[in-house]
Amino acid sequence: MFPAVCLADELSERGYKIVFATDKRGVKYLGKYANGAIIQNISTSSRLRLYFSLIRNILKYFLKFVLLKPKMVIGFGGYPSVPFVLIAQILGTKTAIHEQNAVIGKANALLSRKATIIATSFPKTNRLIFTVKSKCVGNPTRFESLYDGIKKPSKQVFTILIFGGSQGAKVFSEVIVDAICELAKTKDIKVFHQGRKNDIEKINQAYSIAGIDCVVREFFKNIGEIYQRSDLVISRSGASSIFEIIGFQKPAILIPYENSINGDQLENAKFLKNHRACVVIREKELTKSKLVKTLIDINEKMPQISKNLKLLRIREPVKKFADYIEETLQ
Repeated sequence: MFPAVCLADELSERGYKIVFATDKRGVKYLGKYANGAIIQNISTSSRLRLYFSLIRNILKYFLKFVLLKPKMVIGFGGYPSVPFVLIAQILGTKTAIHEQNAVIGKANALLSRKATIIATSFPKTNRLIFTVKSKCVGNPTRFESLYDGIKKPSKQVFTILIFGGSQGAKVFSEVIVDAICELAKTKDIKVFHQGRKNDIEKINQAYSIAGIDCVVREFFKNIGEIYQRSDLVISRSGASSIFEIIGFQKPAILIPYENSINGDQLENAKFLKNHRACVVIREKELTKSKLVKTLIDINEKMPQISKNLKLLRIREPVKKFADYIEETLQ
């Protein structure tokens, strides 16, 4: 949702009217676009129900689409993008898709066959299925305006930012916490930990017992500021996280979500690893002792990792994508 909202802001400034179509999960990220957004009811409890709900939404919103008369429909992946991009392709309206991950997802794989243009975040996203022109524009993030004014964090206290998205799992509330508490016996540490609601109290208690200065929240509204204050990030490897890490040039220990569709999180993490711009630990291989050793070993590598991350940054991704769209609309 974050790249979609970033692009919406850019296109709004260029005079375009924006209408979002999403599901209930996406509404909370829309901000000013929530009013007037089309909220679809899509069931993913089984493959049959998913297909039925997609067909139902295509039929339900077909007339509304005709009345809207959009110049273009832009899909950012995920099942909520399917009904409206498919309607547009049926009616001959121009479509664009943006693939955020290093490997194309199922929804975008379906929609790419008839898309007018395709934009990618990673330079070498698998293009075997692409039958139309594509361009790497990068991944628009919430913090583009902050990247050029990065300040080095204070070296008085080693500060770690931890977040695991909606797939935080036990490793983020137990194994990682235990490892940091062990490291705190020999190193002064401050922790910002974004965790699942049910785990907040447990995480807080563990850090408190270890004497660690910590801020534990279900969600950080000021995470851009926290990135800047942090020395190291421990996180999953979703596309937005990858490009925020690149933008802020923050050394990271990435723990890909093992059950991500198409293995996209592992491929995203490999992109940074192949450029010596992060450390990757598979979740099935993660132990307290291994993470403690990794935290110790990464310390001396961090300056070079930051330099490698800087080389990977794609500047002005939202402008590049908006320009690509306007070129197509002409």
